[in-house]
Amino acid sequence: MAKRKLTKAARFERMFKIWEYLKNNTDREHPTTQAEMRKASEVAEFIGDKETFNRLIKDMARAMNSDEFGYKQEKDWKIYFHDFQKYYGDDAEASDEEAEFDSDEAYDAFADQTMHVDGLYYNRTFSYDEINSIIEGILSAKTLDTRSAQHLIDKVEQNLTTKFYQKGPKQICKVMEPELVNREQLRINLLTIQKAIDHHVQVSFRFNGYTYQKRLEPIRNRKDTVSPYYIVASSGRYYLLACKELFLKDKTVKNMSIWRIDLMTDIEIPSADEKLEGKGLPRIAPKDVENLPLTWTEDFQLKHLNMAYDRPVWITLKIKSPKQEDNPTRRIRADYTFLHDWFGDRFKFVKTEETAPYDDIVKVECSPFAMAHWALQYSDRVEVVAPEEVRNGVIEKIRNLNVKYGL
Repeated sequence: MAKRKLTKAARFERMFKIWEYLKNNTDREHPTTQAEMRKASEVAEFIGDKETFNRLIKDMARAMNSDEFGYKQEKDWKIYFHDFQKYYGDDAEASDEEAEFDSDEAYDAFADQTMHVDGLYYNRTFSYDEINSIIEGILSAKTLDTRSAQHLIDKVEQNLTTKFYQKGPKQICKVMEPELVNREQLRINLLTIQKAIDHHVQVSFRFNGYTYQKRLEPIRNRKDTVSPYYIVASSGRYYLLACKELFLKDKTVKNMSIWRIDLMTDIEIPSADEKLEGKGLPRIAPKDVENLPLTWTEDFQLKHLNMAYDRPVWITLKIKSPKQEDNPTRRIRADYTFLHDWFGDRFKFVKTEETAPYDDIVKVECSPFAMAHWALQYSDRVEVVAPEEVRNGVIEKIRNLNVKYGL
């Protein structure tokens, strides 16, 4: 290993070492002092005497807390200590002292002589709650395996947190569906679709299904060309909300459709002429697409169970919720977890029936197609009451099951 050529650390090196220490060992709740830093072996030799240290910290604060327009708002500072806030903080302009000086340079010189460095810390870009959200996102990413996810989490924890951050368990196993996805192909698909969405142009791909031989094969000979609008992550998969324009007899149909992105291959953005600057073929305007949300809302998946894409309607359900025999107003247990798992807090409780078995009446906004399947899944606890066409859809599925199983 090469030896140091400098017997005394250069000023920029002192600044870097101090910044690195502050970044790893301080936050808003855990400021430090010059005395504490002198006890830290990784930074003690770079502090210098008291005057040198104070000058370094002040110069670092001026450099890292400003831009070409002047000092930033306090929330955007990187180096924080009490007197810097006093002289340059959000409320400093109201100070009578500043009005006594005829130039910024004169005020800076005055502040430099009177500022003391205490309550010193590095103001982090990401809060610990935001770090937790980033890690949760890494864990849920379908394009990462467990090893790659852990590697990214380690880098996030090492570079974006401090020693005060409560790290999670080091051996994290991602909860994933059986690995059937070519991650590299999925990554390419996502990047291509996002580019098309950003440029408001169409995208083409070959749509596939799995064979009994566990291979992807096209489900039709031609490629599909669609107008893309949103990429949605749901239950470990990525979906594209799009519109494939259909021509049926004398009518053009522009309905929203939903496509699994992991089943796409040969994806591309169809080229356009020079008038369109080569970005692609313009997509259909979102306002012209039936059922497509014009602005994204987080309750989309609650209304489109399992990514069904027909228009949601309000559906009345009868829910079996056992009550005490001697007091039908008292419930035996908290038994709405299954409903909350699918609809969150968006379901509406209407009433409890006045006659035995005192079932509950609730309403949910949901895709009729999805409801017909969901109601069968929970047939021991749920009955579809209205609207009639949704109830009839469930009845038809029950008839088909009776025929299939010879009942």
